[in-house]
Amino acid sequence: MTLSRRSTKMSEKSMPPRPEPPAPVIAIGSGAIESIVRCDAPLQIGRKQIVQQEESLGGSGLNYTLRLLAAGHPVLPILPVGNDGRGRLIRDSVAIAAGKITDRPELAKFLSPGRFFVSRLATPRSTLLVNQGQTTVFSEKFVEGKDFRKHLEKRFHDIEHGLGIVPGGVIVGHIYSDKSNDYPHVPGECTRFIIDYWQDKAPVFLNLGHSQIELGIAFWEDAIRKTSVMQMNIWEYKNLMKTAGRLPSLRKIIAWFRERRINAVISMGRFGALGVHGDGKDGLVYGQALLPPERVRDATGAGDAFAAGLASALAGRASFSFEDFRVAMAEAGIWASYACTTLGGSGYCPDQDKLAAFRKELGEENQNPIKIVDMKAAGPMLDMMDQLYS
Repeated sequence: MTLSRRSTKMSEKSMPPRPEPPAPVIAIGSGAIESIVRCDAPLQIGRKQIVQQEESLGGSGLNYTLRLLAAGHPVLPILPVGNDGRGRLIRDSVAIAAGKITDRPELAKFLSPGRFFVSRLATPRSTLLVNQGQTTVFSEKFVEGKDFRKHLEKRFHDIEHGLGIVPGGVIVGHIYSDKSNDYPHVPGECTRFIIDYWQDKAPVFLNLGHSQIELGIAFWEDAIRKTSVMQMNIWEYKNLMKTAGRLPSLRKIIAWFRERRINAVISMGRFGALGVHGDGKDGLVYGQALLPPERVRDATGAGDAFAAGLASALAGRASFSFEDFRVAMAEAGIWASYACTTLGGSGYCPDQDKLAAFRKELGEENQNPIKIVDMKAAGPMLDMMDQLYS
């Protein structure tokens, strides 16, 4: 049977409009080549060990980038990598992943070799030792210097004026040059510049690394107030907020964010994650761990995977409700759990089909992993976490 022209037009009108593609997320943070050394037997220093070794890509900025791209979310990465063998391998890997998003030609333009690399910079390498459920990271001493600050300005100009893009969000990870070094380095310069530049233009997702954490909470408070969500693990928060060497309790960390109405996620490893939305009047968002310990191969990239999932769910929103935050944390938990089943920060990044299959594999009991905990009833759980992380 053939359709008349009129019926064809009617059917076209009745079709739902094609959804707008998501706006690209700017991903900023470290990028490195990782050598992963896996030792299953008890580690004995000074003795020969039988190990398995493999090469991978890692670093917070690169992890965000590859996970978002694999899930079909366009990304504009700004990474501190140089035009050397390691840096070219990183750029080529990102370009291949971006090429799978066929309706976004601007990604290829942004990844042009002439603009991608940071001048006078050597791309770093890290070694990850995975032994009996624990991961130890050995990183080269690395400082981007003033060149990365200038590179950020150049790349932001490319995004806004060269490509005419309004980003859906900006995710900021570990930036080595924010470390407190001698002149001419300015502590925290890059992260503060990023947040100040984008705070009124796109949601900013902040994930500080050790070079930034050592500057302390008083240094970062003004910048944190300008972000949409801050995310770190419980150890990182305790070190960021310590006073005279004393680590704060989890209650005090949560109270700090509630008093300032700042959205925050506190990851707790195998115990899941806690979310604070605004003043916390709706309760704590508790995302329970989804994997049994025996299924965790390597938790190295779990935090970065969670951050990428959270940014993917909340990108494009100038503000979001408690329910939006709850749903985003549930999605981010799936991304983080998947990352724990693979080695390295971004050794294998799943697409949406793989993530859907993983959800199904987890079973019905894990289809609703988010619980809302009343603040008054949360005390015993918070105290237990303090006992474990003290």
